[in-house]
Amino acid sequence: MLLFRSVAAVADPVPLVVDLDGTLTPADVTIESLLRVIRSNFMGIFAVIGWLLRGRSVTKALAARLAPPDATALPLNPGVVALIQAARADGRQIILATASHQRIASRIAKATGLFDIAIGSLRRRHVKGTGKLTALRTIIGPGPFDYIGDSPADVPLWRAARTAYSCRYRPSGLAVVPVGDVVRRNARAVIRALRPHQWAKNILVFVPVATAGLLLNGEAMLHALLAAVLFSLVASGIYQINDLLDIDADRAHAKKRNRPIAAGSLPVVHALLLAALLITLAFAGALATLSPRFAGVLLLYLILTTAYSIRLKAVVTLDVITLGCLYTLRIAAGAVAAKVVVSSWLLLFSIFFFLSLGYLKRFTELRDAHDPKRLLDGRGYIGGDLPVVAMAGIAAGMVSILVMALFITDQKATGDYASPLALWGIFLCLLYWINRVWIMAYRGQIDCDPVAFAVRDGRSIAVAVLAGTIMIVARTVTMPGFTL
Repeated sequence: MLLFRSVAAVADPVPLVVDLDGTLTPADVTIESLLRVIRSNFMGIFAVIGWLLRGRSVTKALAARLAPPDATALPLNPGVVALIQAARADGRQIILATASHQRIASRIAKATGLFDIAIGSLRRRHVKGTGKLTALRTIIGPGPFDYIGDSPADVPLWRAARTAYSCRYRPSGLAVVPVGDVVRRNARAVIRALRPHQWAKNILVFVPVATAGLLLNGEAMLHALLAAVLFSLVASGIYQINDLLDIDADRAHAKKRNRPIAAGSLPVVHALLLAALLITLAFAGALATLSPRFAGVLLLYLILTTAYSIRLKAVVTLDVITLGCLYTLRIAAGAVAAKVVVSSWLLLFSIFFFLSLGYLKRFTELRDAHDPKRLLDGRGYIGGDLPVVAMAGIAAGMVSILVMALFITDQKATGDYASPLALWGIFLCLLYWINRVWIMAYRGQIDCDPVAFAVRDGRSIAVAVLAGTIMIVARTVTMPGFTL
């Protein structure tokens, strides 16, 4: 217990008691602390499992000591804060009572400046349900109190309270006053967490079908479509894990702080369940509709993406190489799904092309860095790396275009094309687009994932349509002067 100030004569002597998780904040601070442990060390998951086997109190104590939350960045429920401020204006005592560890309770109470007393769990005291009521009575005695909670565990306190407030849960048989939970938890938050706009990346699984001239082959297109859907499911599941591990960095970011998990509109437990459901559906679908070989590629993608989320994204250069490999895996998966042979030229082009876009993404993040010597949150780069990142990214883009040129001039590689020289049109499209996006990034006109930018940018869409049309024409139409 931590006492912050004594309360003398007050207008209303009835204290206001406030729960933490799901009430003051939509976050679950203990689970978030465990996720920080996992994120900080690849072997952290085994440490967490060991703690859990030792008991709930040990787990909370170790998590609070080794990975406490950034109390200044926690999202707060505006409706609850308004009630607290009104109670303070009336001179009432405000008590934070939570099942989270005492260290966390004290840290949050000090950071917010909203509470007079903080009560949290200790090794021999679990402050939840009747345990919370018992701990509270040792502080305020048998007198009345008002209580704000959010779950069935709060029923004993609601029953004992003079006025019971609830943020979400509506207990049967009890009269509670609903508190406006401005952080909305609904289907819209789930959809946003899935990031459906990112599914556009999975159109890459159709590339092997297109280069093999099978766009009019119903079976090949169906298999590629299934592959795209399954990759979208896995990707959305991984986004939940990524956002859980990046929750602190996202809360410190001007835009990412509004992501559902960081903002608290999607609870941590719900996000974990959603990730498990999506990934399970993806692998079940792969085995049922495509092949074990495709499921193997999907598993490799899952492992590599998870490694990226946990560790690789913070390793300089290896992070963008991983991104290039992840995009290229989509192309390889499309080839496996449609049962076509993918060209080594295509894979080589993909690695360099998406390496350039990976560097472009880092460039947009570094461009706004204020301290050239400070590490970017969750990354291995400092602001001073900006020129090198730009140089490496532009060079990778130019190499990808060079690979395209060498492919076009390889008569063995283009022997199946009716008009292979028409592929120079794609070369020009790429030359234009790569240079354009880098110039726009330098001007500050791209401030997000370049792939996400491309699917919303009219000129990028036009270039993609033109390049696709040229590919089809080069593959199927014999034009005088355009053959080797």
